[in-house]
Amino acid sequence: MSENLFAYTATNSGYSEGTAGAINGDRAAAATALSAVKNKMTGLNGDPAFFNFFDRNSSRLVLRQYNYTSTSEPNQIIDPQAATWSSAVTPVIWPGVANLHGVATSGKWLFGTGYDLSKIAVVNMDTNFTQTREYAFPADFPNFANPYADGVFHGEALTVGTDGFLYALFYVNKGSGYATYYDSIVAKFRILANGNLTYISYVTAGKNSFTLDLYDNKLYVCSLGGMQNAGSGNADTNLCIVDLANFTQGGVTKVTLANPTQKGDFRDISILDANNVYIFAGHYDSGFAKLVGSVYHTTIADITAPANWTEVVAVNDPGYLWGIHADGSRLWFVKGTPIAVYDGTPTTAVTASRTFSITEMSDYTGGNLNSACFIAPSIPATRGLNLAVASKSLASHIRLAKEARELAEKAKK
Repeated sequence: MSENLFAYTATNSGYSEGTAGAINGDRAAAATALSAVKNKMTGLNGDPAFFNFFDRNSSRLVLRQYNYTSTSEPNQIIDPQAATWSSAVTPVIWPGVANLHGVATSGKWLFGTGYDLSKIAVVNMDTNFTQTREYAFPADFPNFANPYADGVFHGEALTVGTDGFLYALFYVNKGSGYATYYDSIVAKFRILANGNLTYISYVTAGKNSFTLDLYDNKLYVCSLGGMQNAGSGNADTNLCIVDLANFTQGGVTKVTLANPTQKGDFRDISILDANNVYIFAGHYDSGFAKLVGSVYHTTIADITAPANWTEVVAVNDPGYLWGIHADGSRLWFVKGTPIAVYDGTPTTAVTASRTFSITEMSDYTGGNLNSACFIAPSIPATRGLNLAVASKSLASHIRLAKEARELAEKAKK
């Protein structure tokens, strides 16, 4: 059955306007049988992005349009498999989130967090997705012993664990800007029946963290280790594995690369099953014109042993939005601006089976891929309790893309 598998937004070259589209096909089809359906939504602003979530058993999308103010544009709730994409409810503003970066759901409650305000919004999906309350982090949680007196917190990602708790990732700058970082915070909250949150505890991950992938009761947090550099990776880059059964600092395992300045920063992870894990690492060249790095294949057993990883895709390409996702039928690689698709679950070096260019996905010659969101099927097939019941949205990767573009402009001066 043909479905929309992947949602994306594109913008013109000047980031002044945008459109949305989908990559469509059978979930088990070869990449060459997939097609891009552009302009499913038009008239968007210059920074639109999709997020996938579950409303009980129904897979849904939320579209946010960031306007660089503290008041967001109204969010739209989309049925991703509808013939025409329009909001299923009256578009709604969530005052607690100006620049949405992550969503997660539990029952009728949707939780959202954003970069600008460092808050968690609580949204009732049964009342037309209205916000019922919001929490500023860390200000509204006095039991949180803030380790950073001068830290500026940014909401990056949320997930609800198989234990029923909400986990939130906040990366922390020392002051404003993105030159200096503290270790990121992964905070744990109890979800009450009325949607309210009770703070439990926290652990730290690496610096400038941006993923919160759930697999087998563990969270996988990629951290760049600092700001993005021209010509080398960060010495402090790492992948932190947070054991939710032992949510203490002693339950955090750090994976590091032997030569991170050459290999680059940890930029993404996608875990299909115990035998198929993909990790993307890389850094920009001296002028931020290209990203140089690799996509690796490994296993859960070998995830802490990078020497045993196998490079499946070598990267030396232009662009700013990067991310990977394995869905069991193919490996998706958001590769700067194009989207490359590799059939199957590659374990050795491969070339793309299909690549979607920006002009296939939009009418913007010279345009940009602004967001990418892999759409999970409704009523997900049970795979034990390993995977999070939502697909992957590259929202935090959008932040990295924006920062890299700004650094590239500075490099030209």
